Amino acid sequence: MDIKIRNAIPEDAKAIQNIIAAGYRRSFASLHTPEYLENKIQEYLSQTRIEKMANIIRNKDSINIVATDQDDNVVGSIGGMKDENGNWELIALYVDEKVIGDIKFALNLVKEFSKRVKQNGTDKFTTGTLTGSRVCKLYELLGGKKIKEFINEKRDNVSETEFEFNVNRFL
Repeated sequence: MDIKIRNAIPEDAKAIQNIIAAGYRRSFASLHTPEYLENKIQEYLSQTRIEKMANIIRNKDSINIVATDQDDNVVGSIGGMKDENGNWELIALYVDEKVIGDIKFALNLVKEFSKRVKQNGTDKFTTGTLTGSRVCKLYELLGGKKIKEFINEKRDNVSETEFEFNVNRFL
């Protein structure tokens, strides 16, 4: 598959949300009840969330990158923001079913995100995901260092694992 990586634009918001919803269903189905999972999926696909994503893309303190196929369809997305302390956090890394399981594809998105984080003056970023999910394994394969496990009260009291990445390993 011929892939192009570029900065996301607000018009990509709906495609990004579709990939996030599908990825959430694949990655976290075993960790939630079917009702909870479907409510989350519908939330991701709502017009409100699509508009929120478009605004995140417009935010100067965010990095949002998409991978597109030869027909310019979005097949992957990675994005993050500075937190209140000025540290970078990877918020979302999702890929389409066409490329799921392609570690090199995910690695290329993380490399591009790392390059942008470095351009913004820092050597690391953090990210979190549901403890026990297959995403934890992906972050470990990509070289993420587990730094803590905690109950996230902001996200329905789920157990999350936080990882830290040194961007220099990707450059």
